[in-house]
Amino acid sequence: MGFVLSQIWSPIIITPIYLALIGICIIYGVYTKNINMIHIAGIIFILTAASYTIFESGLINKTTPDDNAVLQSILIFGTQLLLSLVVVFLLVFRVQFSRLLSKSKDIQLTHFDSIFYWIYIYTSIVYLLALLEDLAYILFDLTSWTLIYDNFEGLIYFAWVLCCSALLSMMICSTKTPSAWESNP
Repeated sequence: MGFVLSQIWSPIIITPIYLALIGICIIYGVYTKNINMIHIAGIIFILTAASYTIFESGLINKTTPDDNAVLQSILIFGTQLLLSLVVVFLLVFRVQFSRLLSKSKDIQLTHFDSIFYWIYIYTSIVYLLALLEDLAYILFDLTSWTLIYDNFEGLIYFAWVLCCSALLSMMICSTKTPSAWESNP
């Protein structure tokens, strides 16, 4: 049983499931013609898929020498941190970014915009702490500092669960009319 569950707790399995759930949200946004949902989910999908592609293709490991652990650490965690910060930036300025992409008059700030960028601020902090912890491990031989390393996947998956929950809530709430929001607090 433990072996089966440990195989599920793998980026090779979890990331495609996460991307599929975001893809479902994009499809639902297209179906309901909700441009805000499409753009929010699209930003998250594109940058998560880019990260997955970079790491699953081995691009980072192929470009860094094996004997330079510091450079590998900076590239691995730095790339994840950079992509996470790009998501934060695009989500913070999502309305302006969406207006550059689309001329739709329906583009507006939603109740969910701030939830998503706070989730990605959290992931950015996790990536930064993982980078600092790994550098301390490599440079100063602080082998007892492995809190983030030991829990890294769980910390990121927690953010992904929050993101999927917020996307599902956004899909459910988008079916309510604006007058229903005002009459039913």
